[in-house]
Amino acid sequence: MYFCPVGQPRNDQLDASVRRTRIDNQRRWFPNMAEFIQYRHLTVMLGRRDITVRYRQTVLGTLWIFTGPLVSAGLFSLVFGRVASLPSDGVPYFVFSYAGLLTWSLFSGILSSISTSVASSSALITKVYFPRLVVPFATLPSALLNTAISFVVMLFLLAISGVGFSLQILVLPVWLLLAMALSIGLGLIFTSAAVWYRDVNYLTPLLIQLLLFLSPVAYSLAAVPDSLHTLYLLNPLTTVEEGTRWSLLGGSALPPAWAIVYSFVVTTVTLVVGLAVFARSERGFADVV
Repeated sequence: MYFCPVGQPRNDQLDASVRRTRIDNQRRWFPNMAEFIQYRHLTVMLGRRDITVRYRQTVLGTLWIFTGPLVSAGLFSLVFGRVASLPSDGVPYFVFSYAGLLTWSLFSGILSSISTSVASSSALITKVYFPRLVVPFATLPSALLNTAISFVVMLFLLAISGVGFSLQILVLPVWLLLAMALSIGLGLIFTSAAVWYRDVNYLTPLLIQLLLFLSPVAYSLAAVPDSLHTLYLLNPLTTVEEGTRWSLLGGSALPPAWAIVYSFVVTTVTLVVGLAVFARSERGFADVV
């Protein structure tokens, strides 16, 4: 295969049967989504590899997927439910906190995986050409698998705790998509910056830990003083978490309409900005990473 970079004249002496691939290295303001879709099989293959490598040579295997959320829900139930005696809308605190962790685990898992994806794939990026957007998106199957298994556990908890199910659960995908889009947008910004500034790899876990306690994951918005409600709702994850509990548990009220619209707008802008930043930065990945 002969690669003909932009601006370089083609070699007319080559046999006509030789396939020529023209690689455009110009900066773009947005990724070439048509090219990215053409490489969807590579995305799936890398995603499958990520899942296999993650749980290879482990004793419990995929049991680790929901062991973490169960342990976290138990700790939250002890600290916030028993010690702090925070309200849980009449739901057992273990089920209450696990419902919050369902969306939070999706958000934090995608953000942490994408933010280090490009820097950790230097061996692949420097050797062969493919749309660089494949690398961060290849981390999604693992996070989606974790969420799917955690959701099955959530259904089991709802059944045995007596909380039951309601039609509101049909709205759950909306909150999951919001968490997913927000984490992808932030992750693309972080992974683009991490190629040049490795400090980002150390700041991302701190940011995730900070957001865990600044978002109503282990507690509800009702436990926050009324004077801070507006400030809390400026965090899109607040709407996502409260909406998730409304869909799963049915007892809590939805956030105000303005907060829901605000979260949709902020999430959309974050995703578009993340894609634009990644597109503007990806040309130099192979030289720096």
